[in-house]
Amino acid sequence: MKKLVLGNGRRAHAGAVLFLLAAAIGAGAAHAFSAPAAGDLGYDIYDIVVNQGVKGPLGFVGGVAAFLFGVSRLFSNIMIGIPTIVAAVCLIKADSILQTFGMVI
Repeated sequence: MKKLVLGNGRRAHAGAVLFLLAAAIGAGAAHAFSAPAAGDLGYDIYDIVVNQGVKGPLGFVGGVAAFLFGVSRLFSNIMIGIPTIVAAVCLIKADSILQTFGMVI
């Protein structure tokens, strides 16, 4: 069986340095997402989906239902229960999570 050789040590270090240099040059400032104000482009869609859907009663009921389903599955199948509970908490707090996402411009 042949041994996989990626190159000598100098090539590996040079590649890592070039990668880190390119990442440092290409990095920019992160800006958090802010909700659009009334009259902005896309405000109506944001209002229907986020304000009336996710933050409204539909999102809350869906989050609680998913949480209860996850708890019921937690004892029989833990690999389904834990991700379902995490997804339910993310659905309930989706508006806060959405605003904390950063975007590189």
